[in-house]
Amino acid sequence: MSIGTSSAVTTPAAGAARARTLTIWAGRSTVFIGLGHIAFFAAQTRSSWGDWLSGALHGRAAMEDPANLDSLRLFWALPGSFAVPLILLGLLVVRMARTGQEIPRYLGWTLAAWVLLCGWILEPSGFPLGLAPTALLLLAHRARPEARPDPEETA
Repeated sequence: MSIGTSSAVTTPAAGAARARTLTIWAGRSTVFIGLGHIAFFAAQTRSSWGDWLSGALHGRAAMEDPANLDSLRLFWALPGSFAVPLILLGLLVVRMARTGQEIPRYLGWTLAAWVLLCGWILEPSGFPLGLAPTALLLLAHRARPEARPDPEETA
């Protein structure tokens, strides 16, 4: 190897460490997006909290009442949103990465499809932020060393 160049070949341990780091950051960024969503909408929905806790939205008639339309809309922006499941997904991804478990490739691709579709439907929105953990998950999968059969096992 000459001065100023580096080998493009990575050892399996280095690839696994890079994949682990990328996956952990994907999970952390997913948690951050969920927490950011909650923080953003908590301030905007404060006026409806009393209605939600008092049961003003219970029953079909209450949900169809035009007087409850704003409260119902705000419900889907905060407690009924995907913020809490997104936080839980991020925490699960971090834990799986820390314990050495591989995140399935379909998680990154499905998350990418959901983020792109929702971002296309509703713009401006925060959905493009989801491209960061998506890209990290997909890069982590590419960085993970492929399982190669042990030569002694095949002989």
